[in-house]
Amino acid sequence: MFSISEFVKVNRVYFIWAVFLSMLYLFRSMFGLVFMTFIMCFIFASIGHKIRRKYHLNRRLIVVSLYTVFLLLEILFICVVPSKLISETINFTEQLPQSIYFLKSWIDTHTQGNEILSMLVNQFESNISPEKALVKSWSFMLNFINTGVHYIGWFFLAMLFSFLILLDLPTLSLGIRRLRDTKLAETYKEIAGSVVLFSKVVGENFRAQLIISAINTFLTAAGLYFLGIKAIALLCTIVFICGLIPVLGMIISSVPIVLMAVNTGGMSLGLWALLMIVLIHLLEAYVLNPRIVSSVMHINPVMTLIILYIAHSFLGLWGMLLGVPIAVYFYRKISVHQEKQE
Repeated sequence: MFSISEFVKVNRVYFIWAVFLSMLYLFRSMFGLVFMTFIMCFIFASIGHKIRRKYHLNRRLIVVSLYTVFLLLEILFICVVPSKLISETINFTEQLPQSIYFLKSWIDTHTQGNEILSMLVNQFESNISPEKALVKSWSFMLNFINTGVHYIGWFFLAMLFSFLILLDLPTLSLGIRRLRDTKLAETYKEIAGSVVLFSKVVGENFRAQLIISAINTFLTAAGLYFLGIKAIALLCTIVFICGLIPVLGMIISSVPIVLMAVNTGGMSLGLWALLMIVLIHLLEAYVLNPRIVSSVMHINPVMTLIILYIAHSFLGLWGMLLGVPIAVYFYRKISVHQEKQE
């Protein structure tokens, strides 16, 4: 006779993970808030741990000080950047048709006499006309603003939640460890180690990407200022956000920079901007990534693109952000399992 209790007991590992994943799925609409809270907790906890280990200060004093400085920086950012960002966004979308017309005329001039290139260019031009680009850009900007307002609200909520969590972290950790002495001991034993490993992989990966993205943004801002390209605040914001997406983010952020450069100083400035982008990402690939990211993620760029494509198909934007760390987590988990068997 079939017994549900016996079935669950025999397959308890799969049952526990099925329940855990089901709960994640049910709360998927709040995943952004949970993820932001986790990242803030991870970053501020690691900074606080280093400060406390070096200066032996009170833990709560460090947490309060870190969040106070962070809040002051946010207020400064809000007072200075948003108005400039909005004006630059409007100017960029208004100038977009002119930039595309200029690019089209330059490409037509340099592809005359080559039937294959001309055919490819005509196909490309039929799909992306200035009028279509203007409509799509305004639609994208409106969606971006709506999404941005939504995530800004989540950002401040995540900041509050992470502050409260870190302020009382020892008590919360003790409460979670007490689950080992309850009826949930089996669940705790099965999930705790995996959740800790997954959290560590995701946190370390995202922290590394934040550092890389910040450095790329600073170098891009310096390059744009040196070349005299307008809309520095808008373009640097795009670079920073796209920098959180490995490999593919570079391609996405390059397009508006080149378009703005073409509109500002013609095709010659556009080529200089393209050269600047290539140099910055060569620096990222051969200097920054080996020192910052490779200690966390050992993964081939081609494999990264494949993972991003698959993850985007299943999880959308969050898949592009979390696809690589999820893949690395499963690789590490399989490696550890194989080592135990050997």
